[in-house]
Amino acid sequence: MIKNLPTHTDFENVSKQCLTQAFNLLYKVYENYNEYDDDTIRAEVTLEQIWEHNSGTIRTSLILLHQGIETYMKSAICKTTPLLLIEKTRTDWPTLPSRTDKEFDCLYTISGEALLTTFCAVPTDITVNEDFIQFIEAVRQKRNEVIHGANKVTISATDLLDNILRAYTLCFGKDAWFLETWHFNFTNPLFGYFDWDFEDAVSYRYLDFALNVLGKKKLNKYLKTDIIGRGYFCPECKRTIDREYGQLDSKWAFLKPNKPDTKVIHCVNCDAEFNVTRKDCLEDDCKGNVIHDYDGEETCLTCFAYQENE
Repeated sequence: MIKNLPTHTDFENVSKQCLTQAFNLLYKVYENYNEYDDDTIRAEVTLEQIWEHNSGTIRTSLILLHQGIETYMKSAICKTTPLLLIEKTRTDWPTLPSRTDKEFDCLYTISGEALLTTFCAVPTDITVNEDFIQFIEAVRQKRNEVIHGANKVTISATDLLDNILRAYTLCFGKDAWFLETWHFNFTNPLFGYFDWDFEDAVSYRYLDFALNVLGKKKLNKYLKTDIIGRGYFCPECKRTIDREYGQLDSKWAFLKPNKPDTKVIHCVNCDAEFNVTRKDCLEDDCKGNVIHDYDGEETCLTCFAYQENE
């Protein structure tokens, strides 16, 4: 008998963990560099130099990306039956009465081309087309380079991050990469000991990182909210962070939909919606026309100036 057969949820959770950690490794390198808020230092030491110095981190992130994709395929196969993952021929299975029971984890499971072929043979929620196959193969080849070779890593941090977000989106849908990264932070046993609201709101840094590395057009493919249009301050995130801990400059709220008469904005960071009024800001040097009423105080979400009517 084969004992303790895994479920698709078991593999799905591991897949998300691998993809989240692949993202986090790159994010931490970027965030450490970003702490040097000095133009002189940034002029002397570029981000590209930092990525090159952290080539080992890029290798590890790439391996985790590949593992996350393979584990996702295993989760999809498990929805049919985990027995399809066993590499042994049927005659060697420990299922006859004369054979000793074995744990599923002790058995060799399929990988590589056999895993991909099996994955394509079972029903899945995603579209398995040539583009999908080529993407998986490209990641596999890059992973083989860093595992079996000693040469310089040939994938850039930008392309690697793009692949991580693409894998997350293909497997789990848009926004999944951000939500899982946020969830990993939220479930940290130390979360909230500094300041619950502040720690919750600073997840915008993950969005800033992805935006600065990928650009708005690429990142837009991996978010449900259309971020191509003009961004606005989120009234909740802005107030939470500015209240005691500094100043939020990032704008992750967008009109929903992006039209001149829209009166609702949606914040990607906190996933909240706010009603707004469309009228010109009273500040002379601001062209904004998206105004939010916060407990009777109107604030422009473009410059965040208080709208004091004379």
